[in-house]
Amino acid sequence: MKNSILFIFLFTISLTGRVDAQTQTGTIRGNIRSENEQPLTGINVGLEGTSLGSPTNNDGDFVIANVPVGTYVLRATGVGYSATRQNAVVRVGKTLNLDLQLNESAQTLSDVMVRAERTNYTERMSSVATRTDVPLLETPQSVQSISQRVIKDRQAITLNELSPVMTGVKANNGMGAFSMRGFTGYYPFDASFIVVNGIRGNLYLWSQQPLLYNIERVEVLRGPASVLFSEGIPGGVINMVTKKPQVANRFEFNGSYGTWNFARFSADATGALSGNKKLLYRFIAGYDRTNSFRDYQEKENVFVAPSLTYQFAPKTSLNLEVNYAYARAVHQYDRGTYIKPKADGTFDFNVYPNNLTVQSPTDYGRNHNSSATLTFNHEVNQALSVAVVQRYVRSKFEFADHIFRGAIRNDSVSRGYEQWFYDQFNSQTTAYANYNTSTGIIGHSILAGVDYSRYGWLKNDYRSSPSTRISIFNPDYSNDIPAPNPAVDYYDDNKQIINLIGGYVQDQISFGAGLRALLSLRYDTYRMTQTPLSERDDLQGNASEATAWLPRFGLVYLPRPNLSFYGSYTRSFNPQVSNSGGTGGPFPPRTAEQVEVGYKGDFFQSRLSTMVALYRIDYRNILAPAPTDANPNLQAVVDGTRSEGVELTVQGNIGDASMVVGYAYNNHVLSQNSTLGMKGARFQNAPNHIANAWLKYDLSTTALRGLGIGLGGRYVSDQVGRTSNQRYLIPASTVLDAVVNYERKRVNVQLNINNLTNARYFTGGFANTSSAALGNPFNVRLGVNYLIR
Repeated sequence: MKNSILFIFLFTISLTGRVDAQTQTGTIRGNIRSENEQPLTGINVGLEGTSLGSPTNNDGDFVIANVPVGTYVLRATGVGYSATRQNAVVRVGKTLNLDLQLNESAQTLSDVMVRAERTNYTERMSSVATRTDVPLLETPQSVQSISQRVIKDRQAITLNELSPVMTGVKANNGMGAFSMRGFTGYYPFDASFIVVNGIRGNLYLWSQQPLLYNIERVEVLRGPASVLFSEGIPGGVINMVTKKPQVANRFEFNGSYGTWNFARFSADATGALSGNKKLLYRFIAGYDRTNSFRDYQEKENVFVAPSLTYQFAPKTSLNLEVNYAYARAVHQYDRGTYIKPKADGTFDFNVYPNNLTVQSPTDYGRNHNSSATLTFNHEVNQALSVAVVQRYVRSKFEFADHIFRGAIRNDSVSRGYEQWFYDQFNSQTTAYANYNTSTGIIGHSILAGVDYSRYGWLKNDYRSSPSTRISIFNPDYSNDIPAPNPAVDYYDDNKQIINLIGGYVQDQISFGAGLRALLSLRYDTYRMTQTPLSERDDLQGNASEATAWLPRFGLVYLPRPNLSFYGSYTRSFNPQVSNSGGTGGPFPPRTAEQVEVGYKGDFFQSRLSTMVALYRIDYRNILAPAPTDANPNLQAVVDGTRSEGVELTVQGNIGDASMVVGYAYNNHVLSQNSTLGMKGARFQNAPNHIANAWLKYDLSTTALRGLGIGLGGRYVSDQVGRTSNQRYLIPASTVLDAVVNYERKRVNVQLNINNLTNARYFTGGFANTSSAALGNPFNVRLGVNYLIR
């Protein structure tokens, strides 16, 4: 397989054509603002007569890198603004800074420009890997950005629904757990797995699917990311970038209805609140509800997100963003269906009905999630900028739930009854400064920052009791109401406080136009204390301390303005969740090292991006059960696992066609024999192959102008549902989806059809059980979007 990976990599490189190492280039960087000195987002900036260009980001900034030496005319255009031109002289190894102003226009731009905005599947810039806006071509790590247009074309309302277009990313079940490069991450046990605007502090709990009402785009940074985000799993980070207040008045309404009584309504309004347009607002609200093909899986969400931005000066701003989400469900999350073991030790996935659940109609779940983020940005001059962010998140839930317990017997299964009251918080303070300087053809973009995180839970009151058995084929829930004071066989009643302090420095070095180097180093101190709130707590205390030096090195070679080859090395760490002396602790933190090489290329005027990445991750110091007669709860540190693979992505637009195509090969196995399994055993919920394709065509030159047609699919190979039992093999699946939409002026009507062939498939297993999460059968969703500018 390694030879096959190498062949694919070299073959892809060969398609790029002859490499000209002597190309002399420079960079154009700038900022675009309105006549009221407000930053303009989504302005198309390009060099006339070339394919080079870049859209502006949320701060109005743009970067056009690897521009051949010469004289150009730079053109900036945006919907609702008059186009402007500016002469630009590019010199070898130099950065030309241009700040432009666009005036509002009573006329809109051509239909071609409007349509380009509506069909954009590419994002050329991202700060998720470096905390500075850098072209993805110059980032020495695998990054994929899913644009707002893709989210709308999929009619995705949760991150789980969007995951089929993320290369190598798999939503494991109905919770907020995702697999990347073979590693499963979910909050709160992996606090930096999902970040918001590049800052720690996920709004949602592990049992919830993150909502997308206020999300502008989703960025996937693959591989260890501790150098910026501190402790976390080595599989990667998902960054959810929120929608920001805009100067131009805009209102958008969305409504949709679908299978299982699904309904969704949302509104998004933005504009200026003051006459001088220094005070901007945005208000987003959403509501959705649905039943399910599974019994008793009714859910309901309410979401509100107001935000304000005050522009003190053209380069100084303060933004306040508040989020609140309420979720109600009969079941906090779907526990999946039981899989029947066969006499030969394998499992039969086709015996039990899709609708079966061991959970009860008397169960319930309620969540209250809130967050507030204050962000201050100030550009001292063209060389120096500073940012300070304070984010606070509070998430509470309570639920009562029935769960699987033990093996199936005579087509019935024993169950337990859980009650859980949980109050979690996360306070994150981040401050950093970015300084740009150059000497001759050598340029430096130096970033230095500090993070202070205080997070954990203020109340963790969990109790588990035995409950009634239930028949698989004829479930009877009449006896599910628990006794007033049921016998409890496990109790948590504690609080946990984690203090995490980190400092880091990073230097992005440019050597002329064709070579980039990235040097980063972080130092972290971690301290966790868990204390009992009553004598009922079974653990009666837990503590952990850890420190870590976390380096990252990267090199990028750009033989042409639209091509790059890169290599990088990075490390991560993750303190143990279980660290008490009663289980053999304290244990050293989990650590990971990754080596990655890859290729990136932009084509068709940078509207189509391609990427190939090869990687190897060594993961160490994981815990395995090591029971003895004297202490059945003992654990031991084992060497860990190795994950290696290749990822290919093609994403963007060619004319009226839009696409996101990806393939990921991953082999994640145990590195040594232990109670987890034998050396070479596959890791759970880590399929070897994931392939995805989403293709959409928007007719723009025929009598059917405004009509869009799309088709997509995803293949996931078989996967082990439990590492300790390699015969528990979840079968492979292929799921096809389609979309048809018609857009006329301000209105778009859209029909999404999911799982066209009504395939029966499973998304992943649950730890230490023989249950698996079922994917949705055939379903449809009809939506209407109305936009006022």
